[in-house]
Amino acid sequence: MTARSVIIIDHDQLFTAALSALLERDGFVVQGSFSEEAAASAAMAAGLEPQLLIVDPAGMSGRGMQMAPRTDMLRQLRAMAPESALVVLSEDVSEEAVRDSLAMEADGHLGKGMEPAALRHALSLISLGQCVYPPSAFALLGGGPSAVHGSLQDISPRERQILACLLAGLSNKAIAIRLQVTESTVKMHFKNVLRKIRAANRTQAAVWALEHGIRPMG
Repeated sequence: MTARSVIIIDHDQLFTAALSALLERDGFVVQGSFSEEAAASAAMAAGLEPQLLIVDPAGMSGRGMQMAPRTDMLRQLRAMAPESALVVLSEDVSEEAVRDSLAMEADGHLGKGMEPAALRHALSLISLGQCVYPPSAFALLGGGPSAVHGSLQDISPRERQILACLLAGLSNKAIAIRLQVTESTVKMHFKNVLRKIRAANRTQAAVWALEHGIRPMG
């Protein structure tokens, strides 16, 4: 399995081409893009082993009399590539769609409307073994309205800078140098952010930041 290798399954080949170019600029290797699940499965049976398997089941619903339901498609892909991270990337981020992704143990459910930088970072998190879902997914898991709370208005400008640096992959020391503050100040801001959004760790804070439109600091 090639590190950061990707297979994309989406009927919208124009979107796939744009996504492929975006990912390749970020160091991913797109092994193939397919408009149908059957073709992707055949390629994997022939030897392709992607680290990430990105699919839009909603885009394929209703395409032909023999099209399997969304959950069946995800189940088949999970069985075909059990070691790959399965990511649903779709315009459909409804409760039903997210519930199906959770049921099939997908590693992420992302919206096609995400900012490119946020999408790339979310896929990077998933490639590192994290799960990335919309906040609504926490309610479906019985965690109330969201396991992570808070609104962007609760976050100060400096705290937003800290989160932007976090999304850029910077350590506390690197953030301190970048923002010209002490490392203890960075830790204090992180502590305040975690408290405000009720996040347990940096990964949850990063997911929250992505969902609230914060971009990685360039």
